[in-house]
Amino acid sequence: MPGLTARYGTRRRKGLTQAEVAYLAGVTEGWYSRLERGVPDGYSDEFLDSLVRILGLDDAQRTHLFLEVTGREPAPRCRPDANTIDPVVSHIVHSLPWPAYTYDPRWDIRVFNKAAARDFPWMLHGVNVMIWALTYPEARFQLIDWEETWAKPMASQLRIAWRTNPHDPRLAEVVQHIKDADPVAGRILEHDVTTVTHPDGDRRRLYLPHQDEEVEVEFVAFSRLGNNIRLMVVMPADIAQHAKEAMPSTIASVLDGTPETPASA
Repeated sequence: MPGLTARYGTRRRKGLTQAEVAYLAGVTEGWYSRLERGVPDGYSDEFLDSLVRILGLDDAQRTHLFLEVTGREPAPRCRPDANTIDPVVSHIVHSLPWPAYTYDPRWDIRVFNKAAARDFPWMLHGVNVMIWALTYPEARFQLIDWEETWAKPMASQLRIAWRTNPHDPRLAEVVQHIKDADPVAGRILEHDVTTVTHPDGDRRRLYLPHQDEEVEVEFVAFSRLGNNIRLMVVMPADIAQHAKEAMPSTIASVLDGTPETPASA
């Protein structure tokens, strides 16, 4: 079985070392190195799909990877049922300049725009929002102050939804997956007392692909009442702050009938 580097060359094109890929995949460098050298070692589907995400492999490369390592084709990627996609909200998502996506009450992604795919490439692989944030090794790298700022509030949202809808099979599946996949996230989900119902207005810090420094974002959340689809917009914090500072003068000008003075060119 030929090694992956010789066959794909993807890791080097993306500028990642073996140690970095191993870290993002949550394995030792030696274990990952054996995979590149073509040494069989019982690699799981979840691990192989983590490499697909980290290295940015397309569907054809993903299939070839699975055939080389396991001798079989991978399971089809998770694709949302077209009947569950709201065309109106989808149009809004694709018209926004900032990362935006929709998800259902189980946090399964439905629609996302190009900006979201750029900053959160795991969305391209049909991953559930909660499962990614709470169990994937790369999430701990990308999300700054992971446990306090991200994991505890998100686990609280999931815990409340699960207790409110205990007979929802998909929600139960997401919860069980998290408990089985990651002991730290499982402990937080079971025992933490944080109470958060939504992230709307929250500001959090993270690293984004192709950017060297951390960035701060503000989450702007919406929900369409007719089908309970949620829309999330991830705005740069400075743009969100500028909008808030400009809003009082805009409202005042509308109320007193005085047109706003146009900005100088």
